[in-house]
Amino acid sequence: MDPTQAAKKLAMSNAETKTQPTRAFIAILLPDAVRKSLASVASTLREGAGRASWVRQENMHLTLRFLGNVERPALENLAQTLRTQYTATSPVVLRLKGTGAFPNLRRPSVVWAGLEVLSGDLNLWRTLAEDAAQQLGLPPEKKGFHPHITLARIRDPRHIGTLPEQLKKTSSLKGDAFTASAVSLLESRLTPKGAVYRRLWEFPCNDGDE
Repeated sequence: MDPTQAAKKLAMSNAETKTQPTRAFIAILLPDAVRKSLASVASTLREGAGRASWVRQENMHLTLRFLGNVERPALENLAQTLRTQYTATSPVVLRLKGTGAFPNLRRPSVVWAGLEVLSGDLNLWRTLAEDAAQQLGLPPEKKGFHPHITLARIRDPRHIGTLPEQLKKTSSLKGDAFTASAVSLLESRLTPKGAVYRRLWEFPCNDGDE
């Protein structure tokens, strides 16, 4: 393929990407040290987990609201709204606390690490994300908000090995405090090797420096 054809093909590909819906979600990205600590916990749990799909360290995050496929113009408008809203909020101080599984330890489908709010209003951040979802026409989230970081998804709850026992051992987990000072709007692309996340926008909150 000559350079001119290659350039045209790339331009067409970029144009198609801009017109295709984006699989998006609103989340809090974690500091490297927190993700490293979570990866260590996951490594311990993985030893007796049976059939499970484990989240890669670089993908660990706190989801505030999954949005699904959103048309690009609507996503850009939403980003403007979110920037205005989150700029008016204050940082949230969190720390890792405990591990568990949804719906329960007997038949787990999702393995998680919990989060404790030490200061700030995480529920407000969640509410703003939920409002954004409804602005797109999505139905209200029925599940209560349980701040957590997904560590793994169980492929077959009939084959969980010693995972319940391991989770009981890590249920008293407590991490160091860390400050969340921004919310992000991310793209999720599904690939044969798993989900790949890309941050589209970041919305810093008011840290009081101005």
